[in-house]
Order: sequence, then structure tokens, then C-alpha cells
Amino acid sequence: MAKPIKFLIAAVVALVLGVGIGYVTASPLVDLIFVSKAVKNGPWMTNLDIGSQQAGPYLRAAIARHGLLALTKSEAVYFSAYSDSDGQPLRGSCDYAIECEDMDAEWWSITVYGKDNFLIPNPQNIYSCNGNSLVRDADGMFRIHLSATPKEVNWLPSGNEESLSLTLRLYKAGNALLNDPAAAQLPRITKVKCQ
Repeated sequence: MAKPIKFLIAAVVALVLGVGIGYVTASPLVDLIFVSKAVKNGPWMTNLDIGSQQAGPYLRAAIARHGLLALTKSEAVYFSAYSDSDGQPLRGSCDYAIECEDMDAEWWSITVYGKDNFLIPNPQNIYSCNGNSLVRDADGMFRIHLSATPKEVNWLPSGNEESLSLTLRLYKAGNALLNDPAAAQLPRITKVKCQ
């Protein structure tokens, strides 16, 4: 009777260790594989297999962690940014300018997320900016102010988050963007100041 109990204890220990090691290593592995296979464009990255049948298990796991639902590229293209255009991580203690002309899509939006991949609570209930709601200059350029302190126009609140990410959603993107997302005109993210 001692041998079956020892075997059972060893099996339980092996199972607990296996689950623990899998849990600790799976998340970084999913992120690493997603980043390594991403198409990069400045601070932005995407994968055109998002939402398609070609998406492998690691891409599907990354989408499940960061975006829950995803459409195919014929409907929407998703770009993510975790750093500014100089490669520095996005932080809530800094002010940023997100600047560009309108992008090649029927409709687009930029949404800010906290470290937990959820929207950042704020009293104004502002979570994103879109191509229809922005004030532009005379040349058609827009500037979105990503900051913890309110701005008069085109403000996207960053709260007091330690780290941030941005998601750019382009719905019904044009063929040029779909054929070469690495060369598409996307917003520049410039750090203005930090506290």
C-alpha cells in the first residue's frame, strides 16, 4: 500500500509543478511569439492573420489575452503600440502627441489601455479618439494629446498608469495598407514631457 501512495503523491507533485511551470512560462512565450511574427511600422505592430483561420494557437492566445474578439483583415486591421516613436515604453506619467493625417480606412480609432489590458477609468469617460471626432489643423493633420492632465481638444486620458498601450483599429482598410502594412502611413507618437 505504501508504493501506490508514494506514486500518487509523486503524480500530484508532478502535476502541480507542470501546471505551475506552464503558467509561468506560457504568458511570456505567447507574447514573444506574437512580437516576433508581427509586422512593424514605427512603434506600431500588427499581424494580418488576426481573426483568420490562419491564426495559429499562439496568435489566438495573444488575442484572447489582449483583445477578446477580432475580425478578419477584410473587416479590420489592428495595430498595437507599447512604445513611442523613439522606442521608449509608454507611461502614464508622460504626455505624448499622437500625430498623423487621416489613414487609409473607412473608419478608424485609437484606444488607450492600462497595464492590465483594460480601459483606464476616468471621470470624463473618454477612452478613445476616432477619425470622425477629431479637430484638425488647416493642413488636415490631427494631434491627439495622450496625458493624465486634461487638454482642451483631442485629449485621450492616460490616468496614473505605470505602463500604457495603444490600439489603432482600421475598419475597411484600403488595399495599399493591406498589401504593405509596414509602409502604411500611421501616427507618430512623440513624448512631449514627463513628470
